[in-house]
Amino acid sequence: MACGLAPNFVGLVVARAFQGVGAAFTIPSAQAHIAICFPDPVKKARALGLWGVAGSVGFIVGLILGGVLTAFLGWRWIFWISLILSGIIIPVAFFILPLAEPSAQGVASSQGIEGTEQHEPAQGNLSRIVSKMIVRFDPVGVMLSISGILLLTYALTSANTAGWGAVRIIVPLVISVLLLAGFIFHECRHPNGIVPPHLFNSTSFNVTLVLAINTYAVRQACTYFLTVQLQSFGNSAIHTSVLFIPLGISALIFNTLSGYLVPILGARVMFILGWACSIPGVLLFSFVDKDTSYWRYTFPGMILYIADIGAVYITANFIVVSSASKANQGVAAGVFNVALQVGGSVLGLAVVTAIAQGVQHKYGDPSTEHGGIGHVGYRSVYYSCSILCFIGLVLSVFAIQVPDAAANGERDVTELFNTMQHIFDTNPSLFRR
Repeated sequence: MACGLAPNFVGLVVARAFQGVGAAFTIPSAQAHIAICFPDPVKKARALGLWGVAGSVGFIVGLILGGVLTAFLGWRWIFWISLILSGIIIPVAFFILPLAEPSAQGVASSQGIEGTEQHEPAQGNLSRIVSKMIVRFDPVGVMLSISGILLLTYALTSANTAGWGAVRIIVPLVISVLLLAGFIFHECRHPNGIVPPHLFNSTSFNVTLVLAINTYAVRQACTYFLTVQLQSFGNSAIHTSVLFIPLGISALIFNTLSGYLVPILGARVMFILGWACSIPGVLLFSFVDKDTSYWRYTFPGMILYIADIGAVYITANFIVVSSASKANQGVAAGVFNVALQVGGSVLGLAVVTAIAQGVQHKYGDPSTEHGGIGHVGYRSVYYSCSILCFIGLVLSVFAIQVPDAAANGERDVTELFNTMQHIFDTNPSLFRR
């Protein structure tokens, strides 16, 4: 409502920040809810896959609806339609979503610093729940993390315009590093920090977060710059949204398949397949220009690169919720989503934008409009994303340690290849025939 009524740009930004707070409450809760309701690894993977499909459907509908509303009714209707839908969905969800069992409620247990679970009787007392929220709010940690990320994003996005040696870039950059270091130090010492340090004792959890950061960095950068690039060719907002429909449909298909394939192939194989598909997909975008055919480069690039998003996102999500205890499902999902958002906004947009602007300024066409990105800049974006995909592939092959819940399929695939090798060794003439 505040976004729709915003009188100016500053008001819109502030209202959008509160929208982010709302999303931060809902998305990790949904992930934790799925993990608790589906303890069986196979069903959990499928449920997370279908949850990803819901996001893909929203992507398609939102993209088309956003273009139509902006063109015919104005940008404020993007927020009015969200307000109307929320007014319908929230009451329905209250009556339809199942209540957690007493043993699975978030207030029923808390994770100690030593990693042991301390169980408390579940209470329906509102004051008790509010007091627990106040204790776990950790205002110092919240302020240190938010201010650090904001200053870091500002410094990275403004450096090419103001100059990397400018005081207004160096000072925020140094302060942001100090704030984020202070946040880490505070969380390690605080008994009720917003990010429990014991979560990071797992190598699998840590590497999976890095892969998640890479995934959203590639997704945000490619989606944003491809949108801007297609519109720079003279396409309207509606036409551009139509060009992105195959991306959403492909995401729907691959998210569904990933949910079914994770228990069969295993997490490591899914990661490798995802990154292996994304590299050629992103590289195809580097050939896109005003004179090339949409079907020759843009369309196949969308199909291949979104396969990475579906496979890696669903698999990483599965590993994160499988690595955490029931008491920590919510906080693990929260950390996972923070990694996605920071990866998308800082690494995917701030860093890649800085690279694109720097390359464009040094090697691009001087006639390019000031502050704009030309063909050289767009290519640097897609090359940067390809490097991120390659880093993800290397980590998936050599660094990831798959937990038991996500390794069954990998063992099955290994046994299958061993069986085929044995048959080949004992009956070579069969294969020759």
